[in-house]
Amino acid sequence: MVRYFYAWAPLAVVAATAVTLTIPYLALVVLLIVAVAALAGLAWAAVAVPYKLGRAIIGRLHGETDLTPQPAPVLSPATQQSAWRPVS
Repeated sequence: MVRYFYAWAPLAVVAATAVTLTIPYLALVVLLIVAVAALAGLAWAAVAVPYKLGRAIIGRLHGETDLTPQPAPVLSPATQQSAWRPVS
């Protein structure tokens, strides 16, 4: 038995896809949407990849790097102050 409504989600997606793609006009609309999305992805990659590559090369030439050393935290008990002090 299926308890939760979202357990039916995969079946609903498959059924909706099958119905949409069997109707010719709706299948053309879906194909157009997929083609526009693919074209947008290619356009984004054509702009983003050279931009990031150029930034990486310029950063290398200027000596910038993302691998700057971080100071380690001090964990030694000798350097930490304690609220407890022995009675002398």
